[in-house]
Amino acid sequence: MKYLLRGLLLQALIGFATTLHAQEKSPDSPFQWDARWISGNNATPAAYGVYLFRKQFQLLNYSGPFIIHLSADNRYRLYVNGRFAGMGPARSDAANWYYETIDISPYLKYGVNVIAAEVINFGPCKPRGQFTNSTGLVIQGHTPREAAIINTGSASWKVMEDESVHPAAVKTTGNAFYGAFPGDSIIAQYHPWGWEQPAYNDSDWESAAAGHGVALQGNSADNWPLLAPSPIGRLYQERQSFAGITSQQGITAEAALLKGTAPLTIPAKRKVRLLLDAGQQTIGFPEMLISGGLDAAIKITYQPAYTSSTVIQDVIHPDGGARRKFISSGYRSFRYVQLDIETGKSPVTLHDYYNVYTQYLLNDKSTFTAGAAADSLWAAGKRAALTGAQDNLYNDPFNEQLQYIQDARIQGLAISFFSGDDQLLRNALVQTDQSRIPEGLVRSRYPSDDRLVSVTDALVWIGAIHDYLCYKADKELTKQCFPGVRSILDWVDRYQDPVTGLPGTMPYNDSVALSPATGQYLYALRQAAVIAGYCDKPADSLAYTRTADKAREVWYQQCYDAGKGLYAETAAKKTFSRYTNALAVLAQAVPPRQVKNVMQRLLAEKPAPGESLREKYYIFKAMQETGITETFPAELQPLTVLLEQNNAAAYQATASVANLFLLGITAGIQSSSYGFRTVLIAPDPGASPQVKATMVHPDGLIEVDLAFKNNRVTGTVRVPFGITGKFRWRGKEITLHGGPQEIAL
Repeated sequence: MKYLLRGLLLQALIGFATTLHAQEKSPDSPFQWDARWISGNNATPAAYGVYLFRKQFQLLNYSGPFIIHLSADNRYRLYVNGRFAGMGPARSDAANWYYETIDISPYLKYGVNVIAAEVINFGPCKPRGQFTNSTGLVIQGHTPREAAIINTGSASWKVMEDESVHPAAVKTTGNAFYGAFPGDSIIAQYHPWGWEQPAYNDSDWESAAAGHGVALQGNSADNWPLLAPSPIGRLYQERQSFAGITSQQGITAEAALLKGTAPLTIPAKRKVRLLLDAGQQTIGFPEMLISGGLDAAIKITYQPAYTSSTVIQDVIHPDGGARRKFISSGYRSFRYVQLDIETGKSPVTLHDYYNVYTQYLLNDKSTFTAGAAADSLWAAGKRAALTGAQDNLYNDPFNEQLQYIQDARIQGLAISFFSGDDQLLRNALVQTDQSRIPEGLVRSRYPSDDRLVSVTDALVWIGAIHDYLCYKADKELTKQCFPGVRSILDWVDRYQDPVTGLPGTMPYNDSVALSPATGQYLYALRQAAVIAGYCDKPADSLAYTRTADKAREVWYQQCYDAGKGLYAETAAKKTFSRYTNALAVLAQAVPPRQVKNVMQRLLAEKPAPGESLREKYYIFKAMQETGITETFPAELQPLTVLLEQNNAAAYQATASVANLFLLGITAGIQSSSYGFRTVLIAPDPGASPQVKATMVHPDGLIEVDLAFKNNRVTGTVRVPFGITGKFRWRGKEITLHGGPQEIAL
């Protein structure tokens, strides 16, 4: 395809206030905000602490939904009548602090009810992606009737500090970065067991301390979170049993232990070790159910599928009670779990141990098959993408649990193609926009309480908006983000080399060579021109196009090597990369007559050992836009090697670039206009005799079932009604219409 899409042109209420009306009435807005933040009476704002809140109330004639809006700093777990009802809030920043909306009526009953919440402030040990102000909980009833019953701030809310839990330091070596949750150190005898149950006696608990009233996003406030409705759905959880016991020392455990049907009793004065295998890298909140074990120590070590120098552990000291359940306070990502259990004077019984798998709730409708190797890559990429689909898009669930815009772009698109749910991608785009520093650039990762900034990442954000618009025509988001697009390009303009007009020396450039820096800039200009046109900013669109046209001529003169037929990394023309030349093609910096030659030379080059999955994304994009896709096996081989070597990169969400390749090139499905109103299907099956794929379109499903033999293609294609497009094969085309259609070329 030749150059896809080108030419398409509160009042703040602090302390003293009691009521704040919602800015708009919607399912996510209560009738009014008159709840107050509550906390422990002796809670130190920035210190580690676990606080348990309870409220008892009666329902005698209530029917219908019972909707509440709630948030916490840092995190909450909600229980209603002893049943788990939700957790949150989704990560955001202090100016856009998310609250969830939950209907708790399925958990309620006639008569006395109890709502309980555990709130954890991780203090100095908080994850890097967690913002915080002060320990607190806020719950607001949706209507005045619900508010009168449930709102925080009344004297009937009680609190107790849970002194049984403390952070366990995560061990790293060298300068290894770790940005996720700390481990837990639990002394069970200090925990008020059954605190969330209706029958628990809380008569000796204190009344919770009422603090600030609620302030909403978009208003001025003191140093206090501004609430905004969470734009993403709730997380889905399910029991996930371990697949097997890899090794055991000091005891013999039955495999049925992993199903919770064969309890394991470890005698007194015994040391045992069990290594459990989840079967694949996973994420969630592991739960352990034990009895006895006074004076015992249980050490839980989480290990990824790949070699890592990071050691994450939970340590439990049981109190000897019966059927005690222990739940990790934060996400744990792992493939293997090592249990080291040392008993004292009494035995301990391990009734059950399993993971509560956690993921953003998606309806995955996608399918793909094209042979064993491709199918393996499809499964691995999808698993990596979904494992990181949480309250943000986590690229590295084990070490970091942070949202990087370069990775979220790939992962978010893949998830949209799997499910049609683009909310996580949209949220990543908005949160990156909210991360803007005073100079005008956005941060590389956000939410994050640091300031990691890169010019390249800022330019990539522009491209991520463009990619999102190709999937969904979202004018509201585009207009919201366009001032940020302009500010980034203005930043780069301020640092142009006065002689060449190309990007010059600038802060936050991270020593990127001239050609890749120029390629990203020109590509962003091209995409910004289209975005500006979509936002009804024709003058900006024309200006960006002219700037790109002028700069490409200089770049061509400076860095194009005629003998090699490729762009060099610098004007010295000594080194070359596939990534840079893919950018040149995408940025229209290659003369039309030379595009085929550049692509063929680019794809003939052996991938550099350090070529990242991020860089490979641009190579795939260039293949799509030019239709030059002959190197299908060569492009998938590096991804296969990552899997075979158990390389950490194969378990990060950017591995879903394989899914984009398989859908976009192997099956050949791609958007050819904003909002996916038109589609191009141009498959390149490689050596596969048949390709079947299902991809979710905003209006339904795109399905291909194609057989390839003797340079011919036969089969069926289905696109949603109302969508048109082209099917292309070996220079021939068929016009596509909505519904099923036979293909024979």
